[in-house]
Amino acid sequence: MTLTELSRRCRISKAYLSQLETGHSSRPSAEFVIRICHILGCSIEVLLGAEDLGLTAPELADFPLSLRTLAREENLDTDALLMLSQISYDGRQPKSVEGWRTILEAIRKSTEGV
Repeated sequence: MTLTELSRRCRISKAYLSQLETGHSSRPSAEFVIRICHILGCSIEVLLGAEDLGLTAPELADFPLSLRTLAREENLDTDALLMLSQISYDGRQPKSVEGWRTILEAIRKSTEGV
């Protein structure tokens, strides 16, 4: 199904769906997530990528959307996701996928050959 078709069937803008997909938008409502799952014919765990990480949807919801997106894109395991989720500076965490990716790449580079 295309993004255009999904946006039409969900009655939501294509731009908003794209922002959700890339992690550049806040958390959608539970009603919206359930509607998407119904339209796509999948579980919440599958939609959020929780199944791939061995987590339930509520467990995965505790992680920032941008970090969940990075975990899916980089095929991170649960240990890597948990490790990244603990990182903050001055009580703040990255807001974007690219911010998380920068941290992940720095960790990978600093541990090469260890």
